[in-house]
Amino acid sequence: MKDLHSSRQVATGPARQLVGERATPSAIAGVWAALRPRGPLLGVFALYLLALLIIPVMTPVALGDDWVYARSVEILIEEGRVQILDLSVVTLVWQVLWGGLFAAVLGPTFGAMRLSTVVLSAIGGFACYWGCRQVGVDRERSALGAALYLFNPILFSLSYSFMSDAQFVALLTISTALYLRGLRPDRPSAAFTIIGSFVAGLAFLERQQGALIPLAVAMYLVLSGRLRPNRVGVGLFSRVVALPAAMTVTYYLWFRFIHGIPKAQGDFLQKVRGAGLDGAALLAGRLSLIEATYVGLFVLPLAVAALLTLPRLLRAVQPLGWLAFAIWAMFVLGGTAIFWQSGRRMPYIPHYLSPSGVGSYDLRGGRPFLFGQLGFDIATIACVMGALIFGLILCLQIGKRGPQDTDAAGLVFADSSGGKRAAVDPFRAGAGLILALAFWQILGVLPQSFTFRDWTFRGLNAPSLDRYLLTLLPLAILLTLWAIREVRIAIPAAWALALIMAVFSIVGTRDFLTFHTTVWDLARDVTAEGVPLTKLDAGAAWDGYHLYEYSIANNIHTSAPLPWWIGLFAPADTCEYIIAGAPRDDFSNLYAPIRRIEYSTWLNPEPTYLYLLRRKDVPGPP
Repeated sequence: MKDLHSSRQVATGPARQLVGERATPSAIAGVWAALRPRGPLLGVFALYLLALLIIPVMTPVALGDDWVYARSVEILIEEGRVQILDLSVVTLVWQVLWGGLFAAVLGPTFGAMRLSTVVLSAIGGFACYWGCRQVGVDRERSALGAALYLFNPILFSLSYSFMSDAQFVALLTISTALYLRGLRPDRPSAAFTIIGSFVAGLAFLERQQGALIPLAVAMYLVLSGRLRPNRVGVGLFSRVVALPAAMTVTYYLWFRFIHGIPKAQGDFLQKVRGAGLDGAALLAGRLSLIEATYVGLFVLPLAVAALLTLPRLLRAVQPLGWLAFAIWAMFVLGGTAIFWQSGRRMPYIPHYLSPSGVGSYDLRGGRPFLFGQLGFDIATIACVMGALIFGLILCLQIGKRGPQDTDAAGLVFADSSGGKRAAVDPFRAGAGLILALAFWQILGVLPQSFTFRDWTFRGLNAPSLDRYLLTLLPLAILLTLWAIREVRIAIPAAWALALIMAVFSIVGTRDFLTFHTTVWDLARDVTAEGVPLTKLDAGAAWDGYHLYEYSIANNIHTSAPLPWWIGLFAPADTCEYIIAGAPRDDFSNLYAPIRRIEYSTWLNPEPTYLYLLRRKDVPGPP
């Protein structure tokens, strides 16, 4: 009893809370002191969680192409096997397993699989924050980077789907952060490097583009002189590439001898060959400017914050930096002028960020535009300005020297022979790694864009999809924040723009899911009233989910001039009834509206409607 009494007498601080006593003011102050520096990051994730209360994440609808991947999860849950549908161009294995985990717990529903993407994107957001910290960015700016990552309109809307893009970008970001930590020259870590390589392997099992991650890391190590042909160098190389290489080989052996290669992947290779060198060169040229302009969009809040302190930035640029910036500016402005004269405006490749808001629609008639020609012009100018400031920010670092001979600062690292090398700036080394990753991910956009090189938007060529550029999002954020980590900029302005972007993304994604929920509810009502699935066109996701496997099983094909998704997803659909966003003139001669329902949208102040149309040669109600 005496010992127990004594232990109670000396219990203070957190120990008092363990025995049920009230927390002292000093304990509360200690907790507050610990949380305060992390307040911006906690605020970012609090807003991310709040979005779950606004957006109908569990709504039972498919979005875009995610029904293709959802069917693989359903097969896994129901039959216990991994089956990649012929329509899948991506490797997909990781997504099926990750989505299957959520489906096993919550049931194989679209909502459960969508939630798996939301969670993985959140982890990617934290990895973006941690990656910023690894290149010397302070906590507040790192939290700002996480906000720009999580609430980017394209990525945020994709995070509320079961598409592969958001999941791949999260894995890329996680792997990048782990490699940054594991390969820091001042305090390398074999464990973090191996974990990073494992996540890179998972990224390959999501999309083939993941194979470029360890390739980029290996290139960086060679160019930086850290990878040499000796025992230590072989060990480092193995830690970087062995796991993803083994996972890649295992995947292709499984595909070749057990599963079989999906038809879409074979067709994809034919499209690449069919483009030829001239087509590939034209596509690469256009994509180069498009990628630069979208990077300007990705870092726009940071660019505006830097622009407000432009004189300070200009004074810090070295002569060699000015030369590099002149080349960058000529490329961006010259390309933009060519695009502008041909009538091209942002968004150049609209899909999940378009004049209709965020999220795809893939429905006849689509959704009404939120802005007109003036909005296109302003968006283009803003993104080009962002691209120019991005280039200027990076050029700040050209010609600068890192710390030299600073053993006391802990910057000397052992080279691959085990000896000591000259001191380097670990943050600059991290930036070099990010640049190598960015180089290969820029190239990685090209192959997947061949399928869309002849697509058009508003009568002009739109040779890719905006979601393919998302691999540049975390890398652009990391590079920008690293380059200005010691430069005073208007941080409140950046936070204000980030908040505006977050509100737009949350509300727009809410509208996106509400729109598709209304489409699917109407389609369910129509089929319940007696219209067969084979006679109703309710958009790409509905038609594909309900009719793709039926069409394949019955060997049904069509060459009629119908929407793209009918020939690709649902050739069995005769389209006697269609659900449309508007009774457009291009099919008003064939169809008559028989029902109109309003759907909710917060971004568009005007009433918005869906229409059920019936082909004029079809008699009466079902």
